[in-house]
Amino acid sequence: MGVELLTCVPITFDAADRRTHAPLVTGSVGGIETLFVLDTGSEVHILTKELVDELGLLVEEGEEGVDHSGATMPSWSVEDVGLALGGEELTLGDIVSIPAPAPFVTGEIGGILSPQHLHPTAVAVIDLAADELLLVEGNDDEVAAWLTERTPSLTTLSLERDTEFTSVVVPAAVRPHDETPTLINTGGKRTEFSRAAVPGLDAGSAERLGGGVSGADVIGSSAGAQVIAVAGHAVPVAQLAVRETMHDPQGMVGMDVLPGSVVACAADRSRRVIWQIPA
Repeated sequence: MGVELLTCVPITFDAADRRTHAPLVTGSVGGIETLFVLDTGSEVHILTKELVDELGLLVEEGEEGVDHSGATMPSWSVEDVGLALGGEELTLGDIVSIPAPAPFVTGEIGGILSPQHLHPTAVAVIDLAADELLLVEGNDDEVAAWLTERTPSLTTLSLERDTEFTSVVVPAAVRPHDETPTLINTGGKRTEFSRAAVPGLDAGSAERLGGGVSGADVIGSSAGAQVIAVAGHAVPVAQLAVRETMHDPQGMVGMDVLPGSVVACAADRSRRVIWQIPA
């Protein structure tokens, strides 16, 4: 057997009006080309209501959504739609629509893709060292071996995924604290852990860490340089953020740490998460 490459598309961090912290890819949905955020922290695909209306897709009013800040916003369930990504024709299901946040409008961003849900069987490889998104077919051992051969300068970690979450969650700990379910979040700006996950850790005064898609602020405190332990390996964090409360999971590794690494994940939650980190 071996690994079969289905598609490979470049990742950019340049929206129409600014440089972004989150990886972006260009895709064509329903014949309209637009930028999408690659967000392993998203449980579903998200299209802006403006794009959905332009495409004429059927919608049903849904429950209010909750973003990373904890703020709520109106949402709609959307019918399945085709996505052309590189040379691969995919079908997006489990789509939620929200009003376009201001940065999406000015940045000409049409929505958010949940990479682990792009294909029913293929592994999504978010390569933040080479700035590429790949979809590959192969079992966990084959994909891990292929990635190790492809990027031998990185250390390959094969991690058990927490099956309670549809986002990409693995065990990790801020040393010397206990392990806690931790989201590997390509859509997140900062690495954050809840106060409950790091009891007794000194942190400074409250500051703005970023914002949710609703536009609401995310507030926390900085605990300075820390080390996260993942499968016995040390991952340094220059400025760990501590939040008083977080929605589960209680830890999150964000894009202050992930550049230069590779994250591979699939729709099947029983499959392992492969995370390649700098040696």
